[in-house]
Amino acid sequence: MIPSQRLPWLALAALCTSVSALAQDADTPQDLTVEERLARLEAENQELKRQMGSVSTELEGFEFRDIIPEVGDSVFGLGPGASKIYQKDQGLSIGGYGEAIYQAFAGDTTAEADFTRAILYVGYKFDDKWVFNSEIEIEHADEIFLEFAYLEYLARPELNFRAGVLLSPMGFINEMHEPTTFRGATRPDTERRIIPSTWRENGLGIVGDAGDFSYRFYAMNGFDGEDFDEAGLRGGRQKASQAKAEDIAFVGRLDWGGVPGLDLGVAAYYGDSGQGNDAIGDAATSIYDAHLQYTTGGLRIRGLYAMSTVDDTEQLFAGNGGTVVGEEMVGWYLEAGYDVMTSLNPDSGQQVIPWARYEEVDTHSKVAAGLTKDPTQDDSNTAFGIDWLPIPNIVFKVAYRDYDQSIDRLELSLGYVF
Repeated sequence: MIPSQRLPWLALAALCTSVSALAQDADTPQDLTVEERLARLEAENQELKRQMGSVSTELEGFEFRDIIPEVGDSVFGLGPGASKIYQKDQGLSIGGYGEAIYQAFAGDTTAEADFTRAILYVGYKFDDKWVFNSEIEIEHADEIFLEFAYLEYLARPELNFRAGVLLSPMGFINEMHEPTTFRGATRPDTERRIIPSTWRENGLGIVGDAGDFSYRFYAMNGFDGEDFDEAGLRGGRQKASQAKAEDIAFVGRLDWGGVPGLDLGVAAYYGDSGQGNDAIGDAATSIYDAHLQYTTGGLRIRGLYAMSTVDDTEQLFAGNGGTVVGEEMVGWYLEAGYDVMTSLNPDSGQQVIPWARYEEVDTHSKVAAGLTKDPTQDDSNTAFGIDWLPIPNIVFKVAYRDYDQSIDRLELSLGYVF
């Protein structure tokens, strides 16, 4: 079957070929009578009309929705926009999302405005088995990154094979980070410092849905522990760019959704982070998370607990310039919101969601003997705000974050997904 988005161009090509052929036939023999010449020209004219009518029909049937399908459901843990390629029978799919933010800080800290992200999803469905999917990101208006890019073989719903630049399947935000899918203008600190979102590496693995369960399991290049610091693991991400791959890590996730509206699951990561650097040792790194999400009517509840451990932190201290990396790091949050439009006007198509979240993060929950714990790395915050979605694919957010130690801030943002 020829993809519908190619039909207009094939039709135009056929018309050009026909016109060329007819032009060549115009060199008619000189011994034809005037009546014969007129009859021949009339036949050629009718053929051109037929060809042009065919092209017109194909162009009328072509719509941009063929390559920009509507945002639908999440597939294999990806955001709704990132999942659009799975709706296609064959051919090209384009989507994207973006978000901009304004932050006003307490005290003398200068306010900031940033177009944080502008994303383009590009996918291609070769046939009913082979899929390519990618996310290209412009960050802070001047940096370009490849967030993910993978080939996938769709064997059956329970077992599919994926390879390329992969998002680590931990927490809520690392895979599903479109602005309409999480509360607040900025991501929770637990999912930035304990689970270092956005976190992607080169890898391969399997994904699937089996009954009430869904899973993802990957082998990926590990962190580069030389860049761990007191704030957590974030600096150790290699982002799939000429990544050191002496150490391979394994990450897996299992979710259960046997109750409507409920997602209950766990995820785990383990691998060395030394990458052959004897100065810092093996730096074996593990991350574990347990997560729960429940939606019923207008109610939205989300909770996450995450813990990471790093070995050889004394050697890391000596080998990376005297930075104290936590042997144990812990973060958790509990968040609740309610869409008041489900009660006030359920047919409006809008969502108005007041919400609140409490969170604690400590990247120095435990440090190696002889190293000094930094008390500023043990912080908590209470966040609250309102998200307004005038339509499902656009969101405006107002939030305030009250920290125990860090700087309090007011946040305003807009976001979209298509």
